[in-house]
Amino acid sequence: MIALLELAQPSVALAYEGLPGAAAYAPELSVTLAGRIDDHCAISGGGAMALGELTPGESVAADFSLDCNVPFDIRIASANGGLTHLTKPDGEGPFAGRLPYDLQVRIPTLNPGASSLTGSFSSAELRGEAIMSSGQAVAAAGRSRLALTTRNVQGAGLLAGDYSEILTISVEPRM
Repeated sequence: MIALLELAQPSVALAYEGLPGAAAYAPELSVTLAGRIDDHCAISGGGAMALGELTPGESVAADFSLDCNVPFDIRIASANGGLTHLTKPDGEGPFAGRLPYDLQVRIPTLNPGASSLTGSFSSAELRGEAIMSSGQAVAAAGRSRLALTTRNVQGAGLLAGDYSEILTISVEPRM
């Protein structure tokens, strides 16, 4: 925050108190105050979310922090549109190489009272990027949360092997 203090020159007023030639001085001081709070918007947290043995209906959650003193947009994008087999993303034979999931997002906000910005997206929707807008709200202090739940796959199930997914979450302040 930047604060400015400006002092105006005192002014002198001439006043008569009933006596000819008697002057009284009424000094006056004007003070102008100005300040600024710079906008900021930052996100922190992230890292790996380990699901272990992949099965439909499995859930995992991760917390993150969002600090914005202006309204904001959150963009969420999936690299693969699901948890994807590292070497055979299209699967093999009757076995799938991609496990779809649902993602729920909750961010505490203020507008002016406490509320939450929430969103729910499928992994297929996230492949094209999802956008959540806070409207006129700002991020409130507190824990934001991502919760991921795996879905069912069609066919014989998942192909054996390692799977991964990268979610990219970015924040854009709006003025």
